[in-house]
Amino acid sequence: KICGVCGDKALGFNFDAISCESCKAFFRRNAPKGLGYFKCPYDEKCKMDLSNRRFCKRCRLKKCFEIGMRKEYILSEEEKAQKRQKI
Repeated sequence: KICGVCGDKALGFNFDAISCESCKAFFRRNAPKGLGYFKCPYDEKCKMDLSNRRFCKRCRLKKCFEIGMRKEYILSEEEKAQKRQKI
């Protein structure tokens, strides 16, 4: 399996799309802020791959949304606590 965002090795579905652990964590931290929070220094023409995925947050987040990652699937702190109690 290959990450739909950066092309790295993916372990499975995260937020309804196949992605690597790095992009999963990036999406969890940045999706609630939205695309308007970031600016692209390269006119939004960045090529996302393993070597340059850290250089432009806007284009990386945009790619996350394009492959189908859904911010509705990010758990709130209360939901995380409830999930831990069940385990």
